[in-house]
Parts: sequence; C-alpha cells; structure tokens
Amino acid sequence: MKTARELEIPVRTWVPDRIAVATVFLIMLPIAMLNGTYTGSMVEVSNTLGVYTEDITIGYYAASAGMAVSYPIVPKILGALSGKSLLLADLVLQFFLSWFCARQANIDLLIAASFVIGFLKGFLMLWVIRRIKFIFSPKDVRSEFYAYFYPLVFGGGQLSMVITALLAYHYDWKYMYYFMMLLLLVAILAVILFFRHDRPSHPIPWKELHPREMLIIATGILMLIYVITYGKTLDWMASRRICTYIVIAPLLVAIFLWEQFHSTHPFVSLKPLFQWKAILGYFYMMMVMFFSTSTSLLTSYLTTILRVDNTHSYTLYIWLLPGYLAGAFICFWWFRWQRWRFRFLIAGGMGCFALFFGMLYFGISPDSTYEMLYLPMFLRGVGMMVLIIAFALFAVEDLHPKYLLSNAFFLITFRSVLTPVIASAFYSNTLYRLQQKYMVELSETLTATDPLAATRWQSTLGSSLAQGHGIDEATQLANNTLYTILQQQGTLLALKEILGWLFAVTLVIAVVSRFIPFHKTVRVPVIRTGEDMI
Repeated sequence: MKTARELEIPVRTWVPDRIAVATVFLIMLPIAMLNGTYTGSMVEVSNTLGVYTEDITIGYYAASAGMAVSYPIVPKILGALSGKSLLLADLVLQFFLSWFCARQANIDLLIAASFVIGFLKGFLMLWVIRRIKFIFSPKDVRSEFYAYFYPLVFGGGQLSMVITALLAYHYDWKYMYYFMMLLLLVAILAVILFFRHDRPSHPIPWKELHPREMLIIATGILMLIYVITYGKTLDWMASRRICTYIVIAPLLVAIFLWEQFHSTHPFVSLKPLFQWKAILGYFYMMMVMFFSTSTSLLTSYLTTILRVDNTHSYTLYIWLLPGYLAGAFICFWWFRWQRWRFRFLIAGGMGCFALFFGMLYFGISPDSTYEMLYLPMFLRGVGMMVLIIAFALFAVEDLHPKYLLSNAFFLITFRSVLTPVIASAFYSNTLYRLQQKYMVELSETLTATDPLAATRWQSTLGSSLAQGHGIDEATQLANNTLYTILQQQGTLLALKEILGWLFAVTLVIAVVSRFIPFHKTVRVPVIRTGEDMI
C-alpha cells in the first residue's frame, strides 16, 4: 500500500499510514450518503409536515444539480485552499446545513439548502478521489478505479435510503439528519486531530469562479426540475409558476449555452457535446437511469398489491448492493483481460435489465411473495453497474484531458439530474392514467350480476352486520371493499402494461447493442484516471 505522503494525505508526522487512509474513507462515508432530503422517509415527512412527496423528490435531485454546477470550479478551489482548511470549512457547513434541513418546514428553503449541500459535496468528492484512486489502482487505470469507486458511491446512496426508512419507522424522519450530523462530526474531529495545514491558502479572483454563469445554469436546471416534478400535481398549465418556468428555464439554458460557445474562457466547454462517443455514452447512460428509476413501479406494487410497509419496501433495495459488486467485478476483469468485444458487455448489461423487467412482468400477481423480488433487484444492480462503468469509460476515450470536468458536468446533469426526474414523472403519470383507464373498464362489469363481486359484497356485508354495524354503515364497508379490490386490480393491470413495454424495449436494445460497432478492435484503450468525477 502507498504511504500517506505518496497519496498526498496531509496528516501529522506521528499519524500511521493506515490511520491516514482510514481517515480518508471516514470522510468519504458521509459524503456518499449525504443529501438535503432523503427519499426513504418520503411518506413520513409527507404525513408529518403535510407536504407533497414531490417536495422530497425535488430536494433530492436539487442536490445532484448542485454537484453538477460545482464541478467546473472544484480544481480551482482545491488549488487555492489547504486540504485541512477546505475539509473543515466544507464539513462544518454540511453539519449546519443538515441541522437546518432537519428543522426546516419551508419547502423552498429546503430545496435551496439541498442544492447548496450538493454544491459543497463536489469539493469533498474530488479531494477524496485524488487520494483514493491510487489506493484502488496503483497504476492509475481508470477502469480499475471505477470498478471500486462506483459501487461505493451508488452503494452509499442505496444504503442511505435503507437507513432513512429504518430510522423514520422506529424513531422519526429527523433522525436521519441527526445520524448524518453524527458522521460529519466524527469526520470533523478526525481532520482536526490527524491533519495538518500542508500549504498556505490564497484567494481566487472572483471572475474566475464564473458566478454569473453558475447562477444562470443553476436557476435554469432547478426550474426544469420543478416543472417536470410538479407538473401532474399542479395540473401543468393551470399553475402560474409552472407557466412562468416553462418560458424562463429554456431561455436561461439557451443563454448559458450561447455564452459558453462564444466565450474564450468558458465556465464549461461544449467540446464534449461534439464528440460522438461522448454523445453515445450520454444517451446510453440516460437510458440506464431511465430504466433504473422504474423501481418506483416496484414500490407501488409492494404498497398497493402486497401491502408491504414503507420500511420493507426500501429494505428490498439492499439487494442492489450485491448486484453492484457483481457488476463491478465483471467490469474489472473484462477490461483487464480484454478478450471480448465491448458490445458483448453492453448487450449483457442491457440483457440484465430485460431479465429484470421480464421477471417482474411474468411474476407479479396478488399471490406473489416479497422474496421473489430478490433476484430481479440483484439483476438490475448488475446491469446498472456494468453499463454505468462501461459508458463512463467509453465517453472519455477520445476526449482531451482538459475537457474531463466539462464532460462530468454534462454527464451528471443528464444522468443524475434530468433523466431520473423525467423518468419519475413519466412513470408516475403513466401509472396514474393507466390506473384510471383500467378502473373504468373494470367498473363497467362490476355489478350485482357478477357472481364473484356479489359474493364478496355479501360476505363483507354479513360480517359487518355480525360485528354490530348498522345496515347503512355495513353497506358502505362492503362498497369500500369492492372499491379497494377494483383499485388493486387496476394498479396490477397498469403495472403489467408498463412492465411489458419496458421488457420489450430493453430486449430490443440488448439485441441491437450486440451489433453496434462501439470499437473496431477487441481491445479498448487503457486510459488514466485524470481529474474526472463522473
């Protein structure tokens, strides 16, 4: 293992190398799990504060938007501040922002705080990456580093959802923020005890931080997220705010792109958008995140059909973690051995998604069990990790190193911000409309002449009367029972239709990917890690 000096960890002279490395991972732990809002406690927060679940969703993605916006200036900040000063300032701010989010009921302020949390995470993430990349890959090979790094990052995100759900169920939704504050406090104490100031800090000219460009693109992205997230809830054009944002957001994005294209010193270079490999990589990773976000359909099935509580719904996601490890293991040896063509790996990864949707389509029913979902979740984890690592490598193969951070900005914006928001809105809207469609169709035949419906109604009526309810109340209870059954059947049919289409689409993409010539040779370029945080 490399020494702390070789890894550029600014520890005190008496600190052993193993303690220095452990401190870096101690700092990384809260970074991987930290967010402004936590979707694992979505139901509890909604019930406690009387807010929409979309309020939690938009806060979650606002943090990702903050990370994307911070990336282009991160190296400048890291070069200007000493490591200890940067870590202490960032971790302390994250501590107080978490406390603010735990005590905040105003959604607009919560979204703003989530954005700032994501913005600050970018600085911590690159600082950690610069140290751990040589631990995971002593020769600084990108494919080897990603095979270790991506499971840690995505696994941390999934683990935070599970911990949030458990803490919200057993205690209160605020306890996730207190838990993160505890982890941040431990990291702060470790930095104070073990780290030293490795160099003096110096100021950065304000104009080099491009505050105007950051404000423009941050406002545009947040407005787009708002429109997509709240569209169905606020009835689209019936909301004056949505009408305003629909006009302003594209205008701000267009102004930003025009200025970057004509600027001699742009905040973000548009060069990656003119590389066909980068564009193809973005497209495939957007598809991966679109398909991965379909787990919201699985949550609807668990809560509506199987009647599983919120804690067990999110605990199911823990089965993604072994899938992430398996996918990373495959990619590590695939790119080290270099014996098979790249397109076989892509077809295999997309095939895992096809199996995931196929198993759900043919497997879900009112009689299914919670345990039958373990294998589909594992396969989804394998497919997602394989494709994310593969196209993270593919997108930068022909890209000049000075455009890596610009590439990270576009990739994170497309992959971790816009695509999941669009996918969540798409699945939510589609499921709602199909539910209404099937409930109308089923209700047309749900009459007294239907022997099954009549038997269920009479059974509920009789049991209600036997329990001492009056005839009117017993009749209402019998009607409610039929409505619940109708709702479950409508939801099940809607899920079947969506999953059927997703199964067909992913299967076609897997077959087509098998014949796309991503590389003309069997071997793919072995490239160095560089200043990339994608």
